[in-house]
Amino acid sequence: MKTRVLVPELMDDPSIDPVEHRRALAGLRRVNTLCRTGKHVAAEILAVAKKYDRKTVRVLDLGCGSGDVACNVARRLAGQIEFEVVGWDISPTAVACANRSWSAIEKRILSPNQAAIHMEFEQVDVFSPREIEFDIVYCSLFLHHFAEPQAVAILKSMKKIAALSVLVDDLIRSRWGYMLAQIGCRFLSRSPVVHFDGPQSVRAAFTESEARRLAIQAGLNTCTVRRHWPERFLLRWDA
Repeated sequence: MKTRVLVPELMDDPSIDPVEHRRALAGLRRVNTLCRTGKHVAAEILAVAKKYDRKTVRVLDLGCGSGDVACNVARRLAGQIEFEVVGWDISPTAVACANRSWSAIEKRILSPNQAAIHMEFEQVDVFSPREIEFDIVYCSLFLHHFAEPQAVAILKSMKKIAALSVLVDDLIRSRWGYMLAQIGCRFLSRSPVVHFDGPQSVRAAFTESEARRLAIQAGLNTCTVRRHWPERFLLRWDA
């Protein structure tokens, strides 16, 4: 699959019915669980904390969706480091789902002898970010939604507010990835939004070399890009 096709996804439509949106977010949560997205992001956050000898990290999840990745990361880092995460998303439906998800699991994953974890999700337009600094800024399944100039602008914004590291976890545009999306999305969700958006996301995704090129254009010159299952890449840049 050589040509990138940027097709608007149904979940990006601001007029989408909230009930259908929540149903689609639940399907995406199952996709992320199967792909072990939280495991990969948590491992990188922990590696950054150890590299800079930080006992506490403040993290931004850009385009946080239902907050499932952030909550999974919190489960994995609980008891290892003090962890604060802020999630930003433009969708009020997604933000409400994210805050409910965290409220539901917060008491279950924390105990009095564990390191503190604080988490909150807010409705914020990523193109009008707040002037605030975080240690680590990451996004998951987010960058592929944008044309190249917008993607570069987002990476620049991430670099500007990240004191230690920028992480990008996303799909790889490939024929195999497209086939997996078609099969997996129908297996994991009954949502027609997920059935449409999954394959379209792969068509809109970047290749590893394209992601590296965009990162360099954004000033992330020393970034590394590694592939992980299933047909995803994780880009990391350290300050």
